[in-house]
Amino acid sequence: MSAVAPLQTQAHPSGRTLFLSAFTRACRPRKRLTVSQWADEHRMLTSKSSGVPGPWRTSRVPPAREIMDCLSVTSPVRSVSLMKAGQIFGTEIALNWAGYVMDHAPASMLVVVPTLDVRERWVKQRLDPMLETTPALAKIFNVRRRRAGANSEAIKDYPGGMLILGGANSPASLASMPIKYVINDEVSRFPWEVGKEGDPLELIRKRQQNFMRRKEFNISTPTIKGACRIEGLYEEGDQRRYHVPCPHCNELLVLQWSVTPEEPWNGRLSWTIDPATKQPKNGGYTCCHCGSEIDEHHKTWMLEHGKWIPRHPHRLARSYHINGLYAPLGLGLRWSEMVSKWLKAQGDITRLKAFINLDLGEPWEDRRNSISHHALAERA
Repeated sequence: MSAVAPLQTQAHPSGRTLFLSAFTRACRPRKRLTVSQWADEHRMLTSKSSGVPGPWRTSRVPPAREIMDCLSVTSPVRSVSLMKAGQIFGTEIALNWAGYVMDHAPASMLVVVPTLDVRERWVKQRLDPMLETTPALAKIFNVRRRRAGANSEAIKDYPGGMLILGGANSPASLASMPIKYVINDEVSRFPWEVGKEGDPLELIRKRQQNFMRRKEFNISTPTIKGACRIEGLYEEGDQRRYHVPCPHCNELLVLQWSVTPEEPWNGRLSWTIDPATKQPKNGGYTCCHCGSEIDEHHKTWMLEHGKWIPRHPHRLARSYHINGLYAPLGLGLRWSEMVSKWLKAQGDITRLKAFINLDLGEPWEDRRNSISHHALAERA
């Protein structure tokens, strides 16, 4: 009769081994990420806020990378302002930064929008969808199971800090506790005075003064030249423009719609009109260096190899300007569509003003010789 083989027992780790393993994991330094790295690793876009739902990819919007990384805890930059065309990644950068703070670098953060009514839409359409669909944030709190008093429209509580959401027209939402980080979304729509408290932007900055490593991010499309907050913030900063290489000669140029006395000539957008449809076609950008025409399909490569260059590099505050010509393919209007809007706006001041503000991201300047008293009152 053969001997029975002894039973094989699986060795179980001792309590001491389990404790040491858990202790080692807890003490291991957390991998330090930039905002763009965090977004690429964690952020999910939803159909409510993006035409391309799914994982965030900074590579789709290369100009956004530097702006996001200025908001990282490792960056010495304290003030970042973005004057932009409409629907060009400004609020998405703000959301990525908010998610980064909540998950990776906890601290108090304040988000201010023009009014309390806008706050309600901002939370429901932009913030809550991100918190629901981004796994790293869903682990912190589940938006659909809000704890009483901890997760409301005005406050999002998380370990190490809280996200407070206020309206620039409400003094109560701008006062009280100290805040390390601030997002001012559509800052050009903020009132110049709130109640009897004064300038809301100064009230917000007052709340930050106790923090040495404070940061603010100001975003907006511009409004009236000379009476526009984001224009003033841009001019106070180092005034960065995104320079892209020409695919034919590799020289850097700034994509611009029109030339101003302050700007060097960087080429122009040109087009022809189809006699059958009366619509613009064959829109291309003429390079100021070699004179070659750049087709729009080159834009993906150009954006990937572009870089931000400041006009005043000695200034500490970062300020950026970007117009609709830079919209990545599939994420904004094509050049021919911008030309069509421009042509339809001729002779219509209302349409032209909207095009200048929202498509070019430039402040509107009324160059007419006379200004009616109604327009003057509106400016005031």
